[in-house]
This record gives sequence, C-alpha cells and structure tokens, in this order.
Amino acid sequence: MKKKLAKALEFIAVVAALVCGVLVGRNIGVESILRGKEEPVTLAMTEGGLPEDYIGMPAADDIPRIEDAASWEDTWQTSYVTIEPEAIIGTGIGPRHPWVDPYIRRRRGGQKKRPEVTRTALDILDEYGEYFLLKLPDQSYILAQIPVDDAKKLKAGKDLTLPIGRKTAAHRQVLANISDLCREYNVNTEGVFYCINDKWNESHNFMVLLIRIGVVFLITIALGTILIVIVDKILKVDD
Repeated sequence: MKKKLAKALEFIAVVAALVCGVLVGRNIGVESILRGKEEPVTLAMTEGGLPEDYIGMPAADDIPRIEDAASWEDTWQTSYVTIEPEAIIGTGIGPRHPWVDPYIRRRRGGQKKRPEVTRTALDILDEYGEYFLLKLPDQSYILAQIPVDDAKKLKAGKDLTLPIGRKTAAHRQVLANISDLCREYNVNTEGVFYCINDKWNESHNFMVLLIRIGVVFLITIALGTILIVIVDKILKVDD
C-alpha cells in the first residue's frame, strides 16, 4: 500500500516539476538575454533606412513620444515613434507572428494551416503576438503589440521606454474578439503600435525555442528528482 501511494505521489511530483519547468521556460527573458545591451537608435540614424532595420530597437531621446490620443491619430504609418506607457492591459488574443510558418507539416505528409488568431494562454511556443491596451499619459488607450519581456516589465509596474515602433493596421479578426474590451476602455482602434523586431526574431526563433525547451527539461529533471527523493524519504520507501 505504501509503495502504491509513493508511486502516485512520485507521478504527481513529476507533473508538478513539468508545470514549473513550463512556467519558467515561458517566462524567462531569453530574447533580452540573447540581444544584450543594444545602442539606442536616434532619429538621424533612421533616415534612408528600411522600417525593418529599426523597428524593435532601443529608442534614443529624440525619437518622438506618443503621449496622447491626438498625437497618435496624427501619426503616419511611416513614422518612427515610441511610447512610455502609464499602464498595460492584456487582451489574451493575438495574431500569428509574421515569421511563423502559416502551415504545420504533418508527420505522415501534407500540411495543416495554423489559425490566424488564437488565445495566447494556449500559445506555448510563442507563435502569436498578444494585443495589449497601452495607457498613454493623457489617460487614453491605444492598441499595441510589444516584446513579451517588455510586457512583463510593464505588468510588474516598471517604468520604461518601449522600443522604436510604428503604426500598423489592426487585425480585423483580433478586433472582433476584443471589441467589448475596447469599448470598455474607449480604445483608439484605428491602428496598432508595433515595436517587435521581426527580422531579429525570424533569425533567432529556433535558438530561442531550443533554449526554452532546454530550460523546461533541466528544471523538470532537477525539481522532479528532488521531489521524488523527498517523497521517498517521508514515506521511507526502500528500492
């Protein structure tokens, strides 16, 4: 009887270790660690360059700040801007990242199309970019897609200047899913502030995934072993 109880508790311990590993793997700032400290980009540096060369890069002091609804409405899609948000609200909904393959290859051949939009709580592999509501200094809200690490910092109450971004068109399917929330906060939905570095993510996506999987594996093995040893010690189970 004692051995059966020990086996059941050991199984629970392994599952608990796996859950902890997944949580840590998802929340660790792998992207920030890999990118390290980058030089802020000035407005002069952006002249003559392509948008993908600077979107998602640190913003220097001369990059225009969006501080109110009026300045956001007047922002052109070709303009480089940044935001210093007062607060952030997650919507839990996001479209597929542009660097993620729209099709999943099946083992037995053929392909399956990935959903265009999903609930980000179910997005274990970080293939979708959640839409957030950012609170501007004038207390108005706008839609934004920002790096995961920056979203975590804002949720923790930290003050920060977001990377360089620009206004892009809002995803209609996402808007259909968050329409009630947008009405509640009187959100400006004419565009989305996008400050994710697609170029960097596309070239480092596989490496980031491998690191996250490695973190999950190591934590699961280490924590699972510790918990199993504790269970055996408490129940005094002999091999």
